[in-house]
Amino acid sequence: MGQREVVLDSDADGVVDAEDQCPITRAQSPVRADGCAIFKGTIAALDFAPGDHGLNSASRESLSQLVDLLKEHPDVVIQLGGHTDNRGSARANLALSKRRVMAVVRYLVANGIDGDRLQPFGFGESRPIISNTTAEGRAQNRRIEMSVVDIRVDKNQSG
Repeated sequence: MGQREVVLDSDADGVVDAEDQCPITRAQSPVRADGCAIFKGTIAALDFAPGDHGLNSASRESLSQLVDLLKEHPDVVIQLGGHTDNRGSARANLALSKRRVMAVVRYLVANGIDGDRLQPFGFGESRPIISNTTAEGRAQNRRIEMSVVDIRVDKNQSG
């Protein structure tokens, strides 16, 4: 008998290791064709002005795409983390990060996403991704990040 080729998918994300660009994703987490998680990292085009938590048209467009993805993957529960730059007091920045993340949650819920699938947290200025010494750096630190915290399994599904 001939030998059978073994195809490895070490992180059980549905993408074989040889093609997986993100080899340590959460098992069963929705991934792109390259094996990288769909619901991970900074939400693209979400841009907050200093001291503001309002959603501009580019932000709403980006969130509309997130709504579509969440509807495609109704079993996914995500954490949303709000972040600020370091201008202003730490206390004010913590409150601002909470307002920003709640603006995102309100948008998602208003567009049909169950609030039970969203876990919002405000982190203020405590987790910068780049130095706050330039305007560009501060803009990058004003962000909302997402990650999968749960994959709900429908108990009514047979299998």
